[in-house]
Amino acid sequence: MSKINLLRDELSNKPVAVTMSFQTFRDIAPEMAESFLSDEELVELAIGEDDGSRYPFELASRIIDGEHPLKVYREWRDMTQTELAEKVGVAGNYISMIERGKNLPSRKLQHALARVLDVDYDMLEAGPAFEGE
Repeated sequence: MSKINLLRDELSNKPVAVTMSFQTFRDIAPEMAESFLSDEELVELAIGEDDGSRYPFELASRIIDGEHPLKVYREWRDMTQTELAEKVGVAGNYISMIERGKNLPSRKLQHALARVLDVDYDMLEAGPAFEGE
C-alpha cells in the first residue's frame, strides 16, 4: 500500500485530513472512489480488470430474444454444430435438435458442452420457449 499522509491542524495539532494515492483510495473504498471517475475511465477500468468472465451484450440480447443459449454460445465460439458434436462425442444432428428445442441434453452432455464452450453449466439452460416443444 502506498504512503498515507496525515495532515494536522497547526494550532491544535489534531488530525484534520489525509492524503493518499487514488489507488490506495480505491483499495480502501472502491465504490466511493469509482463514483469520482468519468464514464470513459470506468470503461477503461472494466476492460483492464476483465478476467474473461464477461460476455458481450449481444449474447445476452440474443438469448433474451429467444435464441437457444447453446446456439448463441456455439456461434460466439465460432464453432459449427458438427465441430461441437465431435468435441463432445455426439452426432452433429443431435446438436441441431437441442438448439431447436427438440431434445434436452443429459446432465452429462450439458456439462461436456459447457466445458467445450467455456461457459457455466447453467448458462446453457434454455428458457420456457424451448420446454415441451
